Amino acid sequence: MDLFSNNHSPDALPFPDQNTAVTKLYDNEPYTAFSEDLEFMWRWTIYRDKKLVQEGCSLTLDASRHAVGHVLAFFNVSDKPAGKEI
Repeated sequence: MDLFSNNHSPDALPFPDQNTAVTKLYDNEPYTAFSEDLEFMWRWTIYRDKKLVQEGCSLTLDASRHAVGHVLAFFNVSDKPAGKEI
């Protein structure tokens, strides 16, 4: 089951418990990233167009944010809107 529907998908792994804390780390089309507190680690997942493209684990929520940032940078994704100068 993925986060966007109740359908099972080979691209999206099920969460073990519906009561676990899930934090949205990134949400800018087409990418969305979440981190789930498993109590002994944080499992993070990155979706592109609602399909799982990368997952990993970190010891803290901050480390999850950092890891997701690195993966999104590899995918050449930035927080700035297209065509805008900072």
